[in-house]
Amino acid sequence: MPGTGRYREPRARRRAARLPLRRPRRRGQCPGERDATQASLQEAPDRPFGPPLLLDLAHRPSWLLGFGGQIASFEMQALALGLGPLSAVETIITLELPLTLLAASHVFHGHLGRSEWLSVLIMTAGMAALVAILDPHPGNTSDVTPLTYTVAGGATAATIAALLILGQRGGRLSRTIALGAAAGASFGFTATLIKETVTQLNTHGLLAMLSTWQTYVAAGFGILGLVAVQWALHTGPLTAAQPGFTLMDPLVAILWGIFVYHETTRTGIWLLPATLGAIAIAAGAIRLARSPLLASLNENTVSVGDGPVGLFSQADVGSSR
Repeated sequence: MPGTGRYREPRARRRAARLPLRRPRRRGQCPGERDATQASLQEAPDRPFGPPLLLDLAHRPSWLLGFGGQIASFEMQALALGLGPLSAVETIITLELPLTLLAASHVFHGHLGRSEWLSVLIMTAGMAALVAILDPHPGNTSDVTPLTYTVAGGATAATIAALLILGQRGGRLSRTIALGAAAGASFGFTATLIKETVTQLNTHGLLAMLSTWQTYVAAGFGILGLVAVQWALHTGPLTAAQPGFTLMDPLVAILWGIFVYHETTRTGIWLLPATLGAIAIAAGAIRLARSPLLASLNENTVSVGDGPVGLFSQADVGSSR
């Protein structure tokens, strides 16, 4: 849209213009989990990002709907982490991106082309192969020493801080990529700590969970991840931020699962096909991030209830100034 200063990808915009995107005939909520709600967390980049903008968004039903979806995804993630190894659960979560596109194509009457279906197949096959080949088994989260937590936690926090600093330098595209990676890393770190809080809850009860420091650090980094998501989507296009959202989360969680929680996986020659599975996940995520359906969601607003689901319209942005 001329004069708004918003980032545009010409090729994606041309392809998105041909999509049969219509407003739904019935009022309802867009299904999906964390990625599906991220579309309601974007604001035009002509306002400075900071607490005033976040407070303003907190008064909008559409933003609260997206925030509620994020909280619900954390709760379901905690349930999954109580049932299986961290390395397996966080790898499976990468399927949120193709599931988001499938839900969006149904709700917004869009069309997934051959490229999107191929990418979904690549991601799904890569995820299934990676989990099956590594065959992760649970470790012992309660047997981690304070020194290990300090070193691993400090390194993870430093990585997130470095990505946030990079998110304030350079061009809009590079800043968006860095902020998306910071958000994904924050969510991965949150998952690793949730694993311990769930273990405490299942083993020793509610008071033990409330008395462990991991519960509150997980909450803090979860909030940081939500802010980083909003910051990334405020800075640039979803296509640049999405790979970081999708890939950094399982990467951080797998490293913690293996090296900190001592989850066991196959090694040796098995690492070669496992690496190919990981590459397939990354390639599929990058391809799906360029989907014209995502581009169309990045440029359209669909009214649901008394607020928009999807990205904020220019009128919505103007009314908040």
